[in-house]
Amino acid sequence: MQAVTRLSIVQQVVNSIKDYLFTDGIREGDKLPAEMKLCNMLGVGRGTVREAIRILETLGYVEIRPGKGAFICSTKEIGVTDVVNWFSEHEIETRDLYEVRRAIEPYAARLAVERCTDADIGHLKLIHADLLKAVDGNNVSQIALCDELFHKYIVECSKNRLLISIAKQINAPLKEFRSKTFYIRENAENIRQPHAAILDAFVQRNPDAGEQSMIAHLQCIEHDFRKLKK
Repeated sequence: MQAVTRLSIVQQVVNSIKDYLFTDGIREGDKLPAEMKLCNMLGVGRGTVREAIRILETLGYVEIRPGKGAFICSTKEIGVTDVVNWFSEHEIETRDLYEVRRAIEPYAARLAVERCTDADIGHLKLIHADLLKAVDGNNVSQIALCDELFHKYIVECSKNRLLISIAKQINAPLKEFRSKTFYIRENAENIRQPHAAILDAFVQRNPDAGEQSMIAHLQCIEHDFRKLKK
């Protein structure tokens, strides 16, 4: 329950900072208020503010400059055209990322189904429920966060330290990919059924179904990516 609660708090902070960015008089290139000032203004902890700013950076709204702070990159809502252009510019990186996911995530899902506890399944159900709410509300950043939590937790349930380590290494580029792909409404809708199928494999304790459902999910992701290139 802690992860789900934290998710909603981070999302509220993301929304509040976006409202600030869209305020009259705020210009691209301006510096965001200091971290502690944002904490005091929003009544949240430092970790929550940092996570919100990281999300805003991957969404393209701010740029974090080490030692200097966060600076505003956009004062208007990012649109589909911006996202399509991003995928065109990062085609090779996106393809490489997909190939690595295809190599490790299906096997991680198989192991996770074999080794998970009832509590693990309950946690996945909570994340999935939050994901569906986010898709219903077309809340891009929360969809991305829920998707990240879902896949990350599956790998953790594998109890395989090497798989967990590899997954952590690709987490940063995955965050940026997720923050962009769900701006495409069809991509967001396409996440419903595959995640439900993966979750059902856990509920049924069927490792084969877990592996095959993850393969099908990744194939759907690749299909959505290829459509953006046309």
